[in-house]
Amino acid sequence: MRKFLQDYSKKDIIIIAITCLIFILIDWEAVELGLDSIALIPVAVLALMFVIFKFYYSLFFISLLTPLSIFLRFGELGITMPTEPLLVLVMCLFAWEFSLNKKYDLRLLKHPVSLWVIASIVWIGFSSIFSFDVMVSLKHLFARLFFVVPCFFLAMLIFKEPKRVLWFVACYGISLSVIIAVSTVQLWQLNFDHHASNFIMQPFYNDHTAYGAAIGLFIPITLYYLFASKEVYNNKLLRVMFAWISLCLIAGCIFCYARATWLSVFAALGLFVVIKLKISWKFILSCVAVVGLLFVLFWQTILQGMQSNSQDSSENLVEHLQSMSNISTDASNMERLNRWSCALRMFQDRPLTGYGFGTYQFVYGTYQRSFETTTISTNEGTLGNAHSEYLGPLCETGVVGFVTIVAIFVATIYYGLRVYHRAKDKNVANLALFLTLSLITYYVHGVMNNFLDTDKLAIPFWAFTAMIVALDVYQEKQIKENK
Repeated sequence: MRKFLQDYSKKDIIIIAITCLIFILIDWEAVELGLDSIALIPVAVLALMFVIFKFYYSLFFISLLTPLSIFLRFGELGITMPTEPLLVLVMCLFAWEFSLNKKYDLRLLKHPVSLWVIASIVWIGFSSIFSFDVMVSLKHLFARLFFVVPCFFLAMLIFKEPKRVLWFVACYGISLSVIIAVSTVQLWQLNFDHHASNFIMQPFYNDHTAYGAAIGLFIPITLYYLFASKEVYNNKLLRVMFAWISLCLIAGCIFCYARATWLSVFAALGLFVVIKLKISWKFILSCVAVVGLLFVLFWQTILQGMQSNSQDSSENLVEHLQSMSNISTDASNMERLNRWSCALRMFQDRPLTGYGFGTYQFVYGTYQRSFETTTISTNEGTLGNAHSEYLGPLCETGVVGFVTIVAIFVATIYYGLRVYHRAKDKNVANLALFLTLSLITYYVHGVMNNFLDTDKLAIPFWAFTAMIVALDVYQEKQIKENK
């Protein structure tokens, strides 16, 4: 923050202070006159001024606003305010500066994770030529770009300095903690009814699955900062803030009743134990192979057991966990299987290029089978897409698109753990580990849901990925310099 203030002269600070005072007076008068919409104009102007003149710091501002953003529809146009317009502006400013200065650390672009991200975008663009609806695919490609360019390619430059990661996490975490606190209090007033957990966080999050995914994503990295050494930061107020955020995240994780979130957090915890106990990866892979073989051999028995499970979702946490394997009466589980089946059938028809990025919701209806539909099935593309961060790209962009997204995930894990094992600075090593654990929660959650087309998850997801790349490049430089 001190570095941030040093970028301004005294004249700049005086001008900013006077401008803010004028806008506050305008806001005050507008509210007094009942002109609430006009009162938002100065706020919007301030936000635009900040992004335009200090767009390298705008990612922290966007992080703060993301949990509070709201999806608005203007006729046929839907937009998330205020994050998406700000992301488009930052993307354009970054492209403009890059085209003028042509200064970018090529080591970041040549990193394997970056190359896979570029390959993914290029393939999405190419496959869009053969899309079921070219305009829909191009629109979704543009959306992917205004997430990836600011939150990955710009972010890699920003997060060369590891201390800046703290501010990004703090900005998103403090806004999310407020939403969690308010939602949990409201849920308490409703006697923790698990049905209410589906909508209690609206209008900020569409449902408890996206809400839970964001919570799970931030639990590991927030706990890292809560217990970080004084070398990372030595500010009691920050320590209290991270304690508050951690408490809210744990409460939110429990009472969001999102089973995928619980599973993803347990997966991250399991990986943490494996790494800290230094359990051999050969032993782990052998166990996975044995479990997989047993699953294949006893598939019919396992399937019969799942079909005989009639435990539906419940306020009781144990019963709610048991409902995860209910594929006979639980409408959520059955609908997810229905969507996955449609995605696989779509892939079989177009295995190379898929139906086009973002087109699943417009196509899958014709691939449904009557015996697989549920009480919440629809042919109109509602209730989400393919419900999978893996099967979605498979049916929309074909086998190449699927490979690129999986490669991004695998490469990020590999290089995140590489930084952990190779970093000379213990604090940087632990930062890389907990960022990797945070992303693991989303990779696991992505088996059952897909949210990379929304600002709530796409912004922190790509930013965390950029952090790992930046840490890896930075540490590689440090290692070579110390030789």
